[in-house]
Amino acid sequence: MIADLNSMPRIYWYCRKKFFNNELPDPNFDIIHSFKVMARFNYRKTKKKDKKKGRKWKTLEYKCISFSDYFDFDEETFINIMAHEMIHYYIAEHQIKDNKAHGREFMRIAQELNEKYGLHITKTVDGSKIPLSPLAPKI
Repeated sequence: MIADLNSMPRIYWYCRKKFFNNELPDPNFDIIHSFKVMARFNYRKTKKKDKKKGRKWKTLEYKCISFSDYFDFDEETFINIMAHEMIHYYIAEHQIKDNKAHGREFMRIAQELNEKYGLHITKTVDGSKIPLSPLAPKI
């Protein structure tokens, strides 16, 4: 399965319903052309202030899950990588404090999903074990 703007939302909606109780809003989706990065979650936070109540809060103004189109993922790997990126999204959306990008909270959520649903979410994926897509440049 080569990442495209049709497969990514379809797998995202499947993962959102099955693993995240439909709690996450739809992000943007993008294609990247990379051997080094298979997928990533990007977001931008902005602080807003309620002048009447004197409160500040952070909102996610821009949310995007990107996949490289240089790999031909099997569906299981695509789902595991999507769930990985969605954990980053979940942490950002719920303003969960973590000690690093793949910190304690990230690993706790990954372990919970792995145990409950039989997933194989890890910090990294060995790209040498995933076939290249025809879109990848010849090196």
